[in-house]
Order: sequence, then C-alpha cells, then structure tokens
Amino acid sequence: KRSLSSAWDYLKENGHDVDALMKKIEKFIIKMFCSVQPILAHNYASCQPQSYKNDMCFELLGLDVLLDHKLNPYLIEVNHTPSFNTDTPLDKAVKRAIIRDTLLIMDIKKSHKS
Repeated sequence: KRSLSSAWDYLKENGHDVDALMKKIEKFIIKMFCSVQPILAHNYASCQPQSYKNDMCFELLGLDVLLDHKLNPYLIEVNHTPSFNTDTPLDKAVKRAIIRDTLLIMDIKKSHKS
C-alpha cells in the first residue's frame, strides 16, 4: 500500500506526466458522477424529503482506479460504502484525512447542531 501522493511522486521520479494523468482521471470521474447523479438524487430525496437546502446528508464514494502499462486509467468500481477500517498506520492517516477534508468541505459549524 502507498498513499496517492507517494504514487504521484514515484511516477514523477520516473519521468511520467502526472498532471496529464490526473486530467484523464478527472474526466472519467466527472462522467461517473453524471451517470450516477439521478440515482444519488433519488436516494437523497427518499431519505430526506423535507430538506429544502439539500444539506441534511451526503455520501462519500470510493473509486478504484487501475493504471495500465501506458498509464491509461480505468475505473474498476465505485464503492458507495467505502471501508474506514484502519489496519495500518497508512490507512489511519489516509482515512483520517478523508474524513477531515469531508467535514471541511461540508463547512459544518457549531450553530448547525441545533
């Protein structure tokens, strides 16, 4: 196992264009979200019909990406319930950062608790 930043560093050290690779990955992530958005919207409306601000819940998705020998990315699967088990120090660091970043993006304030 390695962190994403470690993988990017390794690819850069070996002369690969990580920025171009990231753009390819971003393109298929956008396409993935376009394809699942109706399902996510339906699930959200089913669970939170009274939410007029669309701020009562969120879903964190995990994406598994495979790179071939030419660094072409392929989406293997989308996990709608990614694991947050922390079996190693790396798992703990990565998953803790994901949870922290998610809460920062949500911009949760103390006043929201009420």
